[in-house]
Amino acid sequence: MDRKCLGKCPGRRTCYGSANKKPGEFHEEPHHSWRDRRRATGHPGPNVAPEEYSRPRRTISPVIHPDRSVTLKVNAPLASEVRVTGHIIGMNAHWLSAPRKSIPMSKGADGIWSVTLGPLKPDIYDYGYLVDGYPAGDIGNRLNYVEVPGDGPAYYDARDVPHGEVHLVIYNSKATDSVRYLRVYTPPGYEAGTTRYPVLYLQHGGNCCESSWMEQARANIIMDNLIAAKKARPMIIVMALGARSGPSEGIGPVPSQMEGAKSLGKGQTNYDPGNRFEVDLLTGIIPFIDHKFRTIADADHRALSGLSQGGIQTVTIGLRHSDVFHWLVPMSAGAESAGDDQFMAISADVFANVAPLKQNLKLLHFVVGDQDVLHEADKRLADRLASLGVKLTFTTEPGMHEYKVWRKGLWDVAPELFRGVK
Repeated sequence: MDRKCLGKCPGRRTCYGSANKKPGEFHEEPHHSWRDRRRATGHPGPNVAPEEYSRPRRTISPVIHPDRSVTLKVNAPLASEVRVTGHIIGMNAHWLSAPRKSIPMSKGADGIWSVTLGPLKPDIYDYGYLVDGYPAGDIGNRLNYVEVPGDGPAYYDARDVPHGEVHLVIYNSKATDSVRYLRVYTPPGYEAGTTRYPVLYLQHGGNCCESSWMEQARANIIMDNLIAAKKARPMIIVMALGARSGPSEGIGPVPSQMEGAKSLGKGQTNYDPGNRFEVDLLTGIIPFIDHKFRTIADADHRALSGLSQGGIQTVTIGLRHSDVFHWLVPMSAGAESAGDDQFMAISADVFANVAPLKQNLKLLHFVVGDQDVLHEADKRLADRLASLGVKLTFTTEPGMHEYKVWRKGLWDVAPELFRGVK
């Protein structure tokens, strides 16, 4: 394989350039280092390999066009079919939907599949691929999200306001026998002050982890904007690994993610009080946070919320422990789904005696999308609690089982938290 000379070169072995040869001539001389090749090419930055050694360029995807249409591309030259799915294509594209909606992509001569969608309304959309029927993510886009911008900043966009800090906190979980991560948001001014703050424990959904509310929902930016506008009280937000499902970012051994019947023994269920996450939250995480951070360590200043799986945890843990959490915000929980007797079994004592809820809860606010497959289950639970005299709020946001709903839910409900308590 011939190589063309790139110009003058001080090399000592096989060479791409030499003072004794004209540029473009192939020749053999002692090879020089990559630094010498960089000097020979006149390239001021990192070394660029010769074309014959270069890797194929990564497919640029997604591409957002001026008219707010979006082009998705995936390099799959050997595939016979590639389809795109996710909320970017609209209804019934979520994994909870059956059958799951998808649309075909077109294959180019270079083996790159593509499709252009839209124009789309300004928002943040998730997407994924089905390559010959197998789910696949976008190699160049870890979160598989695309943000279609509007004419101005959205409520979830970073603005020129004071910003809080997001801490990576490592703790030893005795309940799960593992070392784990927490994501902890502290409001603007926390590091420089002495003020104590209320705490919101905010849980992720299934197949996600403790960083999801930050990365996918932008909870920290939303809170920065709310606090700057004096719409919400400054608070600490703690995000923990929910333990029942999803990948862990922990640095030690992690138990089975299904903490129910399979890991807890005969007669136990996924929602059983013996759930190791519940034990971890009540006996491990909360005391740890109260010790490490400047919290107001009482139930009046402690809230529990979460989405999907985290919403289930909010109602199953929060309703039974209203003496620990006086503020509950379940989002898309679906805890009372048709045929789901697990929730009913562990909640029998709650429904039998709602007096603690009436006495303790300062807020019980359900949030769910109007097109969410779990909407009716949430409504049944809310209606049942309301019929027993429990004061609550039920908010239906436009959308499906998606972060669009949960981002807006946090924006709308966060101002209600800790209202009226000093």
